[in-house]
Amino acid sequence: MLSQTASAFVLLTTAVAAFQTCVVPFGGPGVDDSDAVRALLSNCSSDSEIVFSSCTTYNVSTPIDFGNLSNVTISILGNLDLPTSIPYVQSLVNATAKQRLSWFTIAGTDVVLQGNQNPMEGFIYPHGEQWWAAAQYVTPLGGLPLRPHGFSINVNRTIIRYMKVSKPIAWNFALSGSDYAVHDNWIDASYDLNTPNVFPFNTDGYDVKGPNFTFYDNHVFNGDDCVAVNNGAHDVYITDMICEGGHGISLSGTDDISNITFNNITSRNSLYATRFKSSLDSQGNVSDVHWQNIYVLNATFPVFATSVYFDQNTNRGKTPGVYPANSTATFISNFSWVNASGTINDMYPGDGSCTTDPCWYHVANATNTAGVTLQLLNGTASSVHLENIDLMPIDGKGVSNTYCDPDSFVDGTADLGIVCANGPYQAA
Repeated sequence: MLSQTASAFVLLTTAVAAFQTCVVPFGGPGVDDSDAVRALLSNCSSDSEIVFSSCTTYNVSTPIDFGNLSNVTISILGNLDLPTSIPYVQSLVNATAKQRLSWFTIAGTDVVLQGNQNPMEGFIYPHGEQWWAAAQYVTPLGGLPLRPHGFSINVNRTIIRYMKVSKPIAWNFALSGSDYAVHDNWIDASYDLNTPNVFPFNTDGYDVKGPNFTFYDNHVFNGDDCVAVNNGAHDVYITDMICEGGHGISLSGTDDISNITFNNITSRNSLYATRFKSSLDSQGNVSDVHWQNIYVLNATFPVFATSVYFDQNTNRGKTPGVYPANSTATFISNFSWVNASGTINDMYPGDGSCTTDPCWYHVANATNTAGVTLQLLNGTASSVHLENIDLMPIDGKGVSNTYCDPDSFVDGTADLGIVCANGPYQAA
C-alpha cells in the first residue's frame, strides 16, 4: 500500500499530466480571432491554459464569453486589438437586452488571468481615446452612449496579474465572486490634464463586490474611481497602489460593506485621493473602513466623505447639496483616516468630469483648500477618527481647511481627532 505522501504525489502528477495547453491560433489580418477562442472552449474550459501567443497581435473583433471555467489559466502573452469603429461597437452594445456589454466575460472557479511580464507585450488595445475625443461634441456631455465594459469576472479563487490595458473605452474590471488576488496590473487611461474637454469618463479601474479581495502593486491612470469597493464587499485589503488623474481610492456603496482597508496609496493629480460616497436617500450600514498611509500630490479633495453623492447624469437640472430635510443616508461606523499627507490642488481645482453648472462635485461653503471634507447628513455617523493629517495647498499659500458638521455624529466629536467646523484644519 502506498504511503499517504506517495498517494498525494500520484494524485498531483496525475493532475499535472491532465493539464493541457490550448494555443489560440492567429487567423491573420482582418480575421476575427474571437472565433478561434470560442472553438477552443469546448475542450479547454477545465484543467487548461489558454494562451494568446507572444509576438502576435490578435484581432478580438467580437466579445468573448469564456463561460464557466474550472482550473484554467488565461495567458495574454501577445496583444489583443479591439475594433476601432465606434458605430460598430455601439451597434453590438445596442443589440443587448439592457444595452450593457462586456468585451470579456469570465465565470467559474480557480481561474488565473495573466498578462505578459515583458513590459513590451501583453497589451489590450480598446482604442478608447477616439471615444473620449468624440464625446466632447455630443450632448449631454459625459461620455458617448453605448460604451462597452472591459472585463466582467465572477469567479471564486482568482488571480489577476500582469495585465496591461491601454486606453480603455470606459469601465475596466468588474469583479465579483470571492477570494481574489489582484497584483502588478497597469490600466492606462491617461489623458492630457491641460485639455479637460477630452476626458476619459467612467474609466473605473476596478469595481469590487464580494468577500476576500487582496490588491497590491497596481497602477491606474484614469478618469474615475481607481478602485470602487461596492455593496456586498467584505474583507478587502488594498495596498501599495498608485492612482492618477481620477477619483481616487473609493468606497462606493450604500449597504452590506465591512472590513475594508486601503493602505500605502499614492494619489497624483486626482479630483479625490480618498473617498467614501453614498447616494442621498439610501438606507443601509457600512462599517470598519480604514484609509492609512496616504500620499497625496495635488488632489482637489484629499480626504472626502459624502452621503449625498450627486450623479450628474441622472440629476441634470438639480443643484448638488440641496435636499429635503427628511432625507436619509447610509449609516457609517468605525471609519478612520490615519497618516494622510501631501498637497491640495488649490490652483486648478476640479477635473474634466464637470459637465454641469454647478459641478456635480460642488460642495457649498467648502473652500478651494478643503483638505478634509465630511459631507454627512445629521445623525448618520459614529466612531469616525482622523489622525496625523498633514495637508497644505500646493502653491504654498493659505492653509488646509475642514468642512464638517458636528451634528453628523451620533456619538459626538470628542474622539474625531480634528476640530469639526468649517474653517482652518485643526487637530484635536
